[in-house]
Amino acid sequence: MSISRFLPILGSLAVLAFGLAAVGTWVMRSIAPQFGLLDQPGERKIHTQPTPRGGGIAIFVALWLPIVLAVAVTHLPTSCTTWLPAWSVPFLPGIAHRLPRIASIFAGSLLLAIIGLIDDRRGVPGWLRLLATIIVATLLFAFKQERITIFLQNPWLTGVLTVAWIVGVTCTFMVLDNMDGLCGGVAFIVGLMFVVVALQTQQLFLAAVFALLVGAVGGFLVFNFPPASIFMGDCGSMFIGFMIGVLSVDFTFYQPTHPLFPVVVPLLILAVPIFDIVSVTWIRLSEGRSPFSADTKHFSHRLLALGMTQRQAVLTIYLVTAAIGLGATVLYQSTTVGAVVAIVQAAAVFAIIVVLERAGLSRERRRP
Repeated sequence: MSISRFLPILGSLAVLAFGLAAVGTWVMRSIAPQFGLLDQPGERKIHTQPTPRGGGIAIFVALWLPIVLAVAVTHLPTSCTTWLPAWSVPFLPGIAHRLPRIASIFAGSLLLAIIGLIDDRRGVPGWLRLLATIIVATLLFAFKQERITIFLQNPWLTGVLTVAWIVGVTCTFMVLDNMDGLCGGVAFIVGLMFVVVALQTQQLFLAAVFALLVGAVGGFLVFNFPPASIFMGDCGSMFIGFMIGVLSVDFTFYQPTHPLFPVVVPLLILAVPIFDIVSVTWIRLSEGRSPFSADTKHFSHRLLALGMTQRQAVLTIYLVTAAIGLGATVLYQSTTVGAVVAIVQAAAVFAIIVVLERAGLSRERRRP
């Protein structure tokens, strides 16, 4: 199927997920406090009023419900599928072929979403959430459902990188969920970038799943953009991070003429979440604290320290995410030299941010 004919399908999937997530988030906003899903203000939190959690449930359902229904349709007799639109029929064999992988990703994402939901309700130690993510990622690799496809042939090294990538991306989105609209908005932009790359590389199934992800977080953002009336909670951030980590592993970025792309493309698209977790870890270690300690040292918090409002800080991070991620979407019309330039450009953007942050910190220290 040509890309031009597939675009309306992607749009329909995104709109469907958007509607499901918007309705689901609206419902969760009303019923979440009844189930103890309420985020109370605290010393290390920015919000000043108790705010419902549970938006992650709506995101989960909005993404997976269309996929589960599509899988169910593939098991119907041919005589019972005459009502399907003509454009959908060619995709049914592909969905059926991917069923084992879809089932494994669904099971893993459901487990992590449940653990995140328990954490939202009662609290779960950070080490347990990390361990659960490692176990799920390891099982996906062990059963050959997920494997990073790069130039490395050593299965042990490939396994370590696959697990590390999935766990790392999951963790980056968990820690990114520290301000209204931040995690969902970055996930929205990242998802769009992956949709473009998937279309460029003719990976239509991945484009469809990422379109559902974009629609799901978009519907949630209607209620989460600052000032938020509901949070996604760890249920949502763990789920989003896991899905992006797994789906990016599913990607085939490699092209014979562009050997750097399997590394460069995902790193550029996910540059801001990676920068956030690396920079905050460095700050904590340099201050002699545990890298797992909670604080207000994240990228978003440092922008607040420069004098920005919450909305300005969130929009700034959106723009940085888009500016760097867009470089990944043009690489397939570029060369290896273009990939190197994109990396240097991304590094220069972050260098500017660091300089501005340090200048703001120096100004604060000089004040009487």
